[in-house]
Amino acid sequence: MSEVRVLHLADELPEEYLFEHIRGRLLGDDAYDVLLTEDADVYMPSGELLLKFRKGVLNPSLTNAAYLALRGAAALTTNRGVAAGAVEVRPGDTFSATDRRVVAETSLTRLRPMKQDGTISNTTYAQPVESGIVGFFDRNVRFPYCRQTAFNINEGEKFASAYPYIREVDGLFASLVPDRHGVQMGMVRSTHPDFVISGTSFTTVTVNRNWQTAVHKDVGDLKAGFGVLTAFAGGVYTGCYFTFPAFRVAVDLRSGDILCADVHQWHGNTPFHGRRGKYERVSCVFYYREHMHECGSAEEELNRAKRRQKGDKLLGPVSRGREEADG
Repeated sequence: MSEVRVLHLADELPEEYLFEHIRGRLLGDDAYDVLLTEDADVYMPSGELLLKFRKGVLNPSLTNAAYLALRGAAALTTNRGVAAGAVEVRPGDTFSATDRRVVAETSLTRLRPMKQDGTISNTTYAQPVESGIVGFFDRNVRFPYCRQTAFNINEGEKFASAYPYIREVDGLFASLVPDRHGVQMGMVRSTHPDFVISGTSFTTVTVNRNWQTAVHKDVGDLKAGFGVLTAFAGGVYTGCYFTFPAFRVAVDLRSGDILCADVHQWHGNTPFHGRRGKYERVSCVFYYREHMHECGSAEEELNRAKRRQKGDKLLGPVSRGREEADG
């Protein structure tokens, strides 16, 4: 086993600067000074852990099986918020992801289309990216009940073939960051087993494909937990480094690697460099959703959904969803 490089960072960009000037923007190749390509532990100026990175520690056969199973979970979506980056349309333009409806309002990373009656839709959209959710999800305004994701329902065999890989990822998380893993396991023990990935500290996995995420902080996951990321890298490319711009540190995350990181710090990816269509990068983000412990059993949640009438208040807390999840 190679020696682990330990970095204690001394400098950090101010939060106000990051929020005003970098949030929602795509990073360039000049966003980092340190690129980690080997085992490393990195600590913030506060002394808190920023990340632990390990190269080639995941079983190759489990990795390949999970790649084949999970790559199809990433589909075009417009609900990834700040992580999707700045919207590329302006009021009066049409937006193809909403059947070419006219854009009524825009902010940095979101838009609202015009409805057919001329009023402005309450639904917001982000730039389309390839991303999907595996595992389980808590209640939100659209779905007022805890549930399996569509992937688990429709692709149960694929989820089963990826399960040994997810278990292995969780085991490495436990050995690398035992305190944060312990916090998540405590939440798992208070969560109905119908809504956890059995034998792990995770409820959910976000799967992304060929996506350079804009600078954001993850939302919807347990704040006292930790981000766990892996990737499947195929073909020839460089770049798409997972980067913390505040600390100017980047990680080259490849097949077989694992990254445990504080995803509540500002982060994003640098650009891809390669011939489009000649490479594929599928990344996975493993986490515990913060409201899953409030779910009943699958049967209870289904009954809640059946009892709900139009106009009823949402059953349980409103989830913000996981609009920003990357890798």
